[in-house]
Amino acid sequence: MDHLTSPKLTPGVHCLNLRHKGMYVTSGPDPDEFTFYDKYDATAYWCVETQRGFGPDGLPVRPDCCSGGRDCCKH
Repeated sequence: MDHLTSPKLTPGVHCLNLRHKGMYVTSGPDPDEFTFYDKYDATAYWCVETQRGFGPDGLPVRPDCCSGGRDCCKH
């Protein structure tokens, strides 16, 4: 699934198994998204391997967690 891209995930930095719903929707980011609100990432992430919010190692999946320091991480 090479066509899945996201401004929230960087290829080569984040695990290739990390997904979120925005990757399956064809829409552009809203430039005024944080005009009235504090920056907060409420995105629900999941792992392709487990289809859950936890990876094969039992730890949570998020961009800050899935960036190469885990045995299950694929780049």
